[in-house]
Amino acid sequence: MRRRKKPHPKPLKDCAIMDRAPRTRTPKPELLSPGGSLDKLRIALLYGADAVYASGKDFGLRGFAHNLDTEQLAAASLIAHKLDKKIYVTVNIFARRQDLEKIPSYLEYLQELKVDALIISDPGVLLLARKYAPQIPIHLSTQANTTNSLSVEFWQEQGVRRINLARELSFQEMAEISKKSAAEVEIFVHGAMCMSYSGRCLMSAFLTGGEENPPRPPLEKGGEKNHPGPLPDRGPGHALEKGGEKYPPRRQRSLNRSANSGFCTQPCRWSWGLVEEKRPGEIFPVEQDPRGTYIFNSKDLCLLDEIGALAGIGIDSFKIEGRMKGPLYVSTVTRAYRQAIDRCMERPAAYGVDSKWTEDLRRVSHRPYTKGNLFEDGQTQKPNVETLISYIQTHTLAGLVRAWPDSDSLSEDLAGEEKIFFEPRFRLVPGDTLEFLNPDGSSVSHVLDSFEDINGNRLAQAHPNKWIRFCVDFPVFPFQTVRVSNKNGPAAQKSLLNSMEMHNENRHLALGGRL
Repeated sequence: MRRRKKPHPKPLKDCAIMDRAPRTRTPKPELLSPGGSLDKLRIALLYGADAVYASGKDFGLRGFAHNLDTEQLAAASLIAHKLDKKIYVTVNIFARRQDLEKIPSYLEYLQELKVDALIISDPGVLLLARKYAPQIPIHLSTQANTTNSLSVEFWQEQGVRRINLARELSFQEMAEISKKSAAEVEIFVHGAMCMSYSGRCLMSAFLTGGEENPPRPPLEKGGEKNHPGPLPDRGPGHALEKGGEKYPPRRQRSLNRSANSGFCTQPCRWSWGLVEEKRPGEIFPVEQDPRGTYIFNSKDLCLLDEIGALAGIGIDSFKIEGRMKGPLYVSTVTRAYRQAIDRCMERPAAYGVDSKWTEDLRRVSHRPYTKGNLFEDGQTQKPNVETLISYIQTHTLAGLVRAWPDSDSLSEDLAGEEKIFFEPRFRLVPGDTLEFLNPDGSSVSHVLDSFEDINGNRLAQAHPNKWIRFCVDFPVFPFQTVRVSNKNGPAAQKSLLNSMEMHNENRHLALGGRL
């Protein structure tokens, strides 16, 4: 069958500005969740997201994530639209010459897939989108540093349908911009924050080269470094586990690892000291606490308490950060904000945060939470930087319920099944207590008394990504996420914090009290 010949695109100067339909105030803010892989995209939609954002293998700012290849992007678009949800694709790098040569055909492909929006930050890429994908609405990335209503007006005149406002803004500034804006307004409400201005950071590019395992800056005394080293190479096929999910394979790139090209190595998460030029090897602390400073090391954003106030000023979309986070993070955070938005819309005057939501958010891998720059009262009480390098994580992903091995079905009815198929992402043994998470905010506990492999052989333990079966006496569904306590005890978080404190104390002593 002959492929239909595409019409040749118009020259840029002849391209009309995209349709700028007047902003329509939606009765309920959209919940926009990360879809860093096909599994996580499915989970986000199942747990209440109205839309997901994802990236192809190139041109997005998460180069180390499980990004989607062209076939997976097609599958993602089909999954989202079949569920009557939306999918937005990030093309938000700051493009270089070699990128501009490849982007046009990619944009044409995304238009064929009928994705619902492109997320862009570079004006040059915006021009290409108008030329090669004129039917796709454009959303402006937070990387564009939009901090005032005139900037919103400018971008809207260029054909941008939605603006993700800069995270440096206060609540009052956001309210003013939202009131004046003819474009849709979107903000981040949850997730990791970058210490640089709207994420435009050069630390990673300067401090890590193009080598496969680049050296990190030495801040050392007595042979001990005070920052994490590169991940060890443990041979082909080895997978490091993080919260029950495998790290993606390293992506080779000859250029420096710039955050603006999607290859941030997060050097702001390391601990830092000050070295004077004429005193090499002598490290001075920049006082924040007795152990040194972490002035770059931001806490995680959490605006669950403020959903009612933000909805009240007309924010159109609440965005959750986390394309590199695991399935447990995606399901837990998405369902918490889904419940919050729904309650706020049903009873806006009586909106209040349910303790179950905040408890859920404490159980995913995170840094201590902050409201960022939005609310000055909270900001003056506590700094937005964090002194602990490690994340707090009391629970991890035990695994996923599946219809059957390697099935991608979301609609399979599992009612009446004697035993469920389960894909472990964590080592499990009889006696572990599993929590099955439901989209409505409830969870069901189940003590794992026994289990077997898919051939019916009884097992003494289950290992990640090896299928097992076991009985449950409650309804389950495909891609349901299941968590397990790291220590199966109520003191898990306290123990974790104590261990991190002990680690910092030992390092402080080893470095002679300087850091």
